[in-house]
Amino acid sequence: MKTIVFICLVLNAFQVTFSSLVSVGDFNKDFFVTWSPDHVNTSSDGHERSLRLDQQSGAGFASNDMFLFGQIDMQIKLVPGHSAGTVIGYYLTSDQPNRDEIDFEFMGNVSGKPYILQTNVFADGFDDREERIYLWFDPTKDFHTYSILWNLHQIV
Repeated sequence: MKTIVFICLVLNAFQVTFSSLVSVGDFNKDFFVTWSPDHVNTSSDGHERSLRLDQQSGAGFASNDMFLFGQIDMQIKLVPGHSAGTVIGYYLTSDQPNRDEIDFEFMGNVSGKPYILQTNVFADGFDDREERIYLWFDPTKDFHTYSILWNLHQIV
């Protein structure tokens, strides 16, 4: 079973970016803010949550419940320009001693270089499934939907 965690982390960024998510449930009931609540905005109906990344902080939240299988869709717009030191991502993790985890992270970049999406799967504590994908489009121009689908047979 996995807990869903979304982290918007800043180490050295001078731009503001937002990550936006939509829930079929209610973010106020199904998730809790793990840090920087002043950088988290939830719509009045509880179905949409935005996280802000700036010079002071990022933000994060996690699910209250564990899930055996599911799909997570995130709408993310990355920090433009020189953003080395910035990581924006989300991950699913178990609470077992030998953890299982699915990571989905965007690495900051140096101006003029391609943006990198890094994924990793930990199974029984081992993380030998890291992949780096050099994006063929500019992820700073607009929000794009990024998804993780996991079930009994596959992780996509």
